Formats: sequence, structure tokens, C-alpha cells
Amino acid sequence: MNLSLKNPLDESNIVLVIDSLDGGGAEAQAIMLASGLKNENIKVSIFPLRSGGTLTKQAKNQNIEIIEGGFKSTRNIKSSIKGFLLLCKTIHSKKNVIVHTFLPFSNFVGSIAGIISGANYIITSRRGLIKLNYLKKKWRTFDKISNFLSDKIVVNAEAIIDEMLALDSVNPNKVICIRNGINIEKFRIKNYDRNYIRSQFGLLESEFAWVKVANFSSIKGHKDLITSFKNLDTKYQAKLFLVGKDIGSLDELKTLVSECGLQDRIKFLGFREDIPEILLSMDGYICASHTEGFSNAILEAMASGLPIIATNVGGNSEIIKNEITGLLFKPKDKNGIINTMIKIMENNPLSEKLSKEALKTVNEKYSTKKMVESYIDIYKKALK
Repeated sequence: MNLSLKNPLDESNIVLVIDSLDGGGAEAQAIMLASGLKNENIKVSIFPLRSGGTLTKQAKNQNIEIIEGGFKSTRNIKSSIKGFLLLCKTIHSKKNVIVHTFLPFSNFVGSIAGIISGANYIITSRRGLIKLNYLKKKWRTFDKISNFLSDKIVVNAEAIIDEMLALDSVNPNKVICIRNGINIEKFRIKNYDRNYIRSQFGLLESEFAWVKVANFSSIKGHKDLITSFKNLDTKYQAKLFLVGKDIGSLDELKTLVSECGLQDRIKFLGFREDIPEILLSMDGYICASHTEGFSNAILEAMASGLPIIATNVGGNSEIIKNEITGLLFKPKDKNGIINTMIKIMENNPLSEKLSKEALKTVNEKYSTKKMVESYIDIYKKALK
């Protein structure tokens, strides 16, 4: 008799709950996960608590179901209640539901909605370190509640597990590490004209172009980069391009650039969707964050074949092996920033070695396929 094993996910529904689909690492990971699940014929929907968002169109173009909550702010009680009830209704209307949340606010809202609406399994996420203000103090209580209500907590770096066990007394069996993945094929652009793209940024062949991709937030270390650039000898002909969404500090940073007289050397590109094209036109990547979970931007820089320098914080030291796949320096260390930049710019053999090893590593360890497979394994175990 031929008995086939039934896949527990065949009749399941995965509801991915996230604060919004504005540009950001967690948002990009949610869309990649949803797309990967859809390709495996697993029913999935994304429930952004706030409507709109720069990545919503991208998700819809991949035929991912988007159910927007309509939250306006935590202070807007009417919209919050309406959005919460819609989330509960969405969960309750589906069978064999796994609620999977991504960020502090959605962890709290999604885990409570999951309990009320009878979700079969609740997965929350921790995507950064509590130290250095990853979570505002007022959210720490909410975070502890969602940790308690969840069946599993997914983190994207081992450093986060260590911190959670030390600060939150979480059951270690409840926590699992699944590292971020990226779509490596996006960085294999046919007929790519690097010189043309560089000319669009006003770059000469002799100039060394550094790039940083991160939302403009104080913990991302933009100030450290700007003040370090002021002290970098102009003989290196270095320029810095800053890409990201403003979440509060862009005007201040632009003022600082002007005060330092660096308008010709530091350029703000804003939020961009053509990240692969930008990275492939640059010469080096720099991350000066004061804290990091597991940086998508660093993975993308690796996939672009760029030499990388980064702060030795959080998941950075898990991605980058110092002197092998990149160079690490201490956070807020302006001399460290300058010295590692110079090391890359003056030592072409070292730069090429780091780039080659980084590209090999990202191909072997950090593909979207590997990430999606890891989540599917959790989902299957949850519904057995």
C-alpha cells in the first residue's frame, strides 16, 4: 500500500504581522519570506499594522496578499482598536494559523490578537539588541508580555540570544536563531554599465566611493562617519554616499555636513529601490552602527563584491570575520573608522581578498532559499 506523508503546511495559513511596509531590513525580510513561502505553495499573507509604505507596491507586484490594519499611531485609539479587531478577524477566519510577528509593536499586538483569535502557534521576533536603545523603556514591558505569549521567539543573531537569556530570563528552548537571507540574483545584473552609473553620481574613475545603506537614525552612526570624513586626508579622493529613509535625524546630519564643509564629498541619496545598481557602482561599504542585529545591508554589500568595514557590534561580528571577509572597528571610534578606510584604500590586494571571501560566504550561507527553508522547518514542527 502506497502511503504518502501529508505536509502539515498544505492546509495552513501563515499571517506575517509587521508594523508597516516602509523601507527597512525587517520589512524586506518579511516580503522575501512571504514570496518564498508562496513559491512553495504555502498560503501566506502580510498584515502591516499601518497602511501604505514604500514596499507595499513591491509586495503586491509579487501577488502577496496584503491586509492593511489602518493603525495611525498608538495615540489614535479609534484606529488602533479598529485595526486590532481587523487583525483578530483575519486570524480567526483562517484555519491552522501561524501568527508570525516581526518588530516590537507588532510582536505585542500580534501575540495578543493571536491568543484571542485562537491561532495555532505564535512566533515573535527580536531583531536587535536591547542595549543602546533598541527598545525604548516604555516598550520593554510590552516586549516581555509578547515573549511570554509566544510559542517561539526567532532572533537573527546569536548575540541577541545571549542578551535575552541574560536580561529577560527567557526559556532557551523557546529561542531559535535564523539568520537573514538575501536574493543574491538581484546583484547579478546583465549588461550592467558601472561607468555610466558612476557618472550619474558625478564620480570620477580616480575617486574612491564609500557607501552606507541605513535609515537615518542616531544609532546608525552617521555622525561618526561625517566627522571622521572631515579628518580624512583629501589625497585619498574619497566620497561618501548615504542611502536610507529619514526617521528623525536627516536634517541634523545635513546641517553637520554643511558645518564641516563636506557638501562636495558626502551625498545624501534618500530612500532608493535600486540598491543593487548603487552598490555595484561603489568601491567600499561602511557600517558605523552603534548596535546591530543582523544587517541586511552588509549582506547586500557582500553580494555586490565590495570590501566592507564595520563596527564590531551585535551580529556584525557573526557576518564579518575580521581580516577575512572584512575589517572591524570599535563603535564611535573615529580613528578606527579612518584607519580601516585607509587600510582598504591603500591596500588593493587586501581589498580584493576581503571582497572575494565575502562574496563566497554570502553565496554559501545567506541565500533567501536557506532562510525560507529554516522558517518552513519551524512551521512544520509547530503544526505537527
